Parts: sequence; structure tokens; C-alpha cells
Amino acid sequence: MRRLLLAVLILAASCAGQRPTLQDDGASREVNPQTGDRSGLAGSVDGGLVFRMAVVGEWSGDPADVGPASLTNRALADFLFEGLSRLDALGRPEAALAERWFVSDDRLTWTFVLPDGLTDGLGEPLTARDVKQSLGRVAARGPADQAAIALTAVMGWTDRMNGDAGGVAGISAPDETTLVIRLSAPFELLPAVLASPPFGISGATADGTVRTTGAYRYGDDPDVLVAVSDTETVGRIELVRTDGDPTDLIAAGRVDWAVLPPGALAEGLPADVIRQPLELDIVLVARFGNRDERLGLLAIVEPLLLATEVEALSPRVTPRAIEAPPAPDAALVDVPLGILASLGEAIVAQLEDAGLTVVAVLSSTEDFAARVASGDAVLFPAVVAGGMGSARGILRFATPGAVDDFFGPASEVRTELAAAVAAETDPDQRALFIDALERVLIDDGLLLPIGRFEVRVAVGNGVPGLRHRVDGTVELSGVTAVS
Repeated sequence: MRRLLLAVLILAASCAGQRPTLQDDGASREVNPQTGDRSGLAGSVDGGLVFRMAVVGEWSGDPADVGPASLTNRALADFLFEGLSRLDALGRPEAALAERWFVSDDRLTWTFVLPDGLTDGLGEPLTARDVKQSLGRVAARGPADQAAIALTAVMGWTDRMNGDAGGVAGISAPDETTLVIRLSAPFELLPAVLASPPFGISGATADGTVRTTGAYRYGDDPDVLVAVSDTETVGRIELVRTDGDPTDLIAAGRVDWAVLPPGALAEGLPADVIRQPLELDIVLVARFGNRDERLGLLAIVEPLLLATEVEALSPRVTPRAIEAPPAPDAALVDVPLGILASLGEAIVAQLEDAGLTVVAVLSSTEDFAARVASGDAVLFPAVVAGGMGSARGILRFATPGAVDDFFGPASEVRTELAAAVAAETDPDQRALFIDALERVLIDDGLLLPIGRFEVRVAVGNGVPGLRHRVDGTVELSGVTAVS
């Protein structure tokens, strides 16, 4: 539950980028995009279409800093940094930097094979050792980091994450093209997690130049990305920065792509406006008394009304029992300051309108996170952040003993379902297990889904063929023109 604070704070994350920095083993240092004459580098391009993106705010330039709240940052990180795998049109992992991978019969050893002659955006050789160092750098970010806690199934990952080891024992590079990852338990989500933008392979040269690994690299201007290969139809991506609402940039035809802020008027824009869900849910967690008391209290709450209290939240419709047990006479509700404050206040109001005596504990996000972690908070709204693979955030929050486990003592059913999700090889069956896991929490009165965040993306009419993947990243390979 140490991740709860960060899960709340990422809702305020900006949707943009700045001059890149990379964190190396816990120490931040400034690094500069590549400079000077690169005309002799392999893969430099002079032509191709130009794609213009609106950028609001800042981003460190480190792919591991990319969370689910910023679609712009995820797109930028995906352009610049490639993972061992990527997601296909159906959201399933496929080869990326690794041309193929194998898994042992016991599902505990994964071997990723890099192609011969692989290079980074600077044209320098990229080896399995570089990949190992990049992944180890994510682990070193610590147990309060969303990306770091996604791979605790890797042997030695937790030791590195907690600062008890200088590297990840379960990751090895026996030669330049082979990376071996050993697990402590089956984890079939590994390729999907490695496809997430935060696990894009990154690094820096001795002089601090960013080593990109994606389809694009930094140009002379840090607000310009250029294609590494001349086979890319879009040869240049220009970042158009703004301090406020980028709607005017779309309206004036100055950009081809922009995330619209909540409430921005989209009518009449010369663009297609797409609603893109984020892997970011808000739920109401109840962990007091017995099952009947929890179900009785949650039956009073109207989640569809609660969803209107938070901007950009799309409500979840959850089947409810026709008859619920009687609710307790009183309730203790934790209300965090910040983006969830109005939601917490609405929960209090609904319970008071039903005749309950309510004690509301209003606290800062830091104090709220501490109350949740200590068990003092028994009824509270929470952010469930996914964005790592195809298992949704609910898996991490419902896995008994996990860093983010909200619910404490494990039921046998919850334990078995969480293990089944991690070990299931078929993605469709895995999705059924995930739904069943959430259903168990709902039926036990531990969880009430409220809504999922979504953003509206304006794509200029002159960009046919652009596609958003299921993880929110942008596919430019099908673009045939940019007006």
C-alpha cells in the first residue's frame, strides 16, 4: 500500500515533455540530447512526413517516469524507447527489441534473443548487457515506484528494489544477444509488462547523451524527434509546447495531435475527437466489520452519482444485489485532500442522507496514504493505477501480500484467482480470471467500482492512418499523409 500516495499524485501528472533526464541507480543527473553533426550516423533521414504534437507541461525524459495518467508522455516515451516486446493491435505482446523469446517448461525461465547488429538511436551497438542495466535501473527506483513493483516476480528484483542488492540476481546476459530472466513463480504477464512504455530500454553514454532505442531519436533541437530508419513514413515529429489548453493549436491547424483538457469544447474543431480510456480507475474500498455490514453500507452508495464528482471520469456500471443486508448505524470515512476530496465528501453526504452517523477524517494525501497503509482507514476512495501489461491495476491491489494489497487477510478464493491470473498462458482466459477476481471483491463487499478515467484526443483531419493502441500509445506506421 506504499504505492497509494503515488497513485493519487499521478492524477496531477502533466501531459508533456522537457529536455530529457535519466535517473541512474537512484541518483538523478542531467543528460543532454545528442548534439553536433550526426550526418554520418546509420539510419539518419532527411525526408518523410512531419507530425506535430501538442505538449503541455513537463516530463523528465526517463521512460520509467511515465505513468498511466499522461497519454502524451506515454506516446513520447514509446516513440523514443522500445521495450523487449510491444503490444499488437489486439493488445497482445509481440517481438520488439527482442526478435523472439522462449520459456522453460516450468515457466520460470524466460530467454529473450536480440538480433545480431542491434543498435541504439546513436548508431552504437545495443547488447543484452545494456538491456540488463536498463531493467536494473527500474528496479533501483524503489518500492514506492509504480514501474518497479510491476516485476517483483523476477528473482532478486525485490532485493534490488529495497536496496539490499547491487543488481537483480534473476536477470543475466550470458552473451551480447541473449537476456535471461528467471522468476520465483510463474508470471505469464512478463512480456506484456515489458511492452509497457516505462520499460522502454534506455540509458546514457559516458558524456551524458541519451541512448534512445525506439523508432525516433532526438534531433539537434530537443523539441524535434527524427526517425532512426528511412523506412518510417513519418520522418519527423515536432513538439509544439503550450502552457495551457492546446485546443486553440488544433483549431488553428498548428498541431496534428493533442490531448484535450476536461471541459474543453471540441465542437467545430478540424479534427477527429477520440475518447481514450486510461488504465486508471477509482474505486470505493470497504474493509471493516463482516461481509453483511459492508454489503449493507455499499448498497446505499450510488456510484453513478459519485462518478460525476471527478472530471474526466467515465462511470462503471456494476450489477448490484436486489436485496442487501441492513447497513450499520455509523461509518468512518476517510477523505483525502486533492482530486479525490469532492468524491469523499459526496460519499459522506450519501451516507448521511440515508440516516447514518458519519465521522469523516479529512487528511493530506501523505497522511491519507499512511492511514490506508496502517489499516486505520476502513472506508475510502482509492485510485487503482494500471498501465503495466494487460492485467489491469486490480490484480496488484488484490494479490494477497503484494506491495499494494488493499484488503489484508486473504481468502482462499482470492489467493487462488490471483495466482491463476499470473500463471495463465491464454490472454482471453486470463481476462476471465481478472474479472472473476474483481467480482469476488465486489461480492464480499470489499470493493465498489466507481469509474475509469478517460481523455479526449484530437487528431487532425489530415492524418489518415494514425491509430491508438490499447495502451494509449500512438502507431504512426500506417499514416499516409499529414496536411
